[in-house]
Amino acid sequence: MKKLLLLSVITISLFACSNDQSQEQNKTQDKEQGQEIKEVEEKAISIAEVMDMAEQNINKEVYFKGLVKHVCSHSGRRCILIDSTGTLSIRVEAKGDIGGFNRELSGMKIAVKGKIAEKRLTVDFINDWEAKVRAKDKNIEDGGKHCSSELSNISDMRSWMKNHDKDYYSIYYINGKSYEVLD
Repeated sequence: MKKLLLLSVITISLFACSNDQSQEQNKTQDKEQGQEIKEVEEKAISIAEVMDMAEQNINKEVYFKGLVKHVCSHSGRRCILIDSTGTLSIRVEAKGDIGGFNRELSGMKIAVKGKIAEKRLTVDFINDWEAKVRAKDKNIEDGGKHCSSELSNISDMRSWMKNHDKDYYSIYYINGKSYEVLD
């Protein structure tokens, strides 16, 4: 009976020590992860910085951070990130090691590594787009609210092209290579 009691005390002591070590390991791992996230956030540039350098750095790799505003629900092959003010956004395409983006990422802060890419909308493309929007506007039941938003975007694009003396409108996006969650 004493042997059984002694064996029980030893067993409980071992589990208690093991549990204390496990808790310490978890605290250490949490601290290390927190430090890694902090380092990532310090290294990653903002969306504003990406946009400022985009024109001169097409096909160059960047490492930036943002908040996931939207994940494509059809394929998960793209997501939209916004900056901390919510005024700037950039599209990230799933390429490289990214098989796709999970919808659960919405609302989470991530850091993305990828290459800056550009899509140029020509004057002809914008003219065709405007004609389609105006034709659709006549058939819309919401009083053209959706179309007026599109027409406003088209007007902004034309103003940008005029102010920058360009015959195209640039849309910059990222061909994502990898990402990590910061939250």
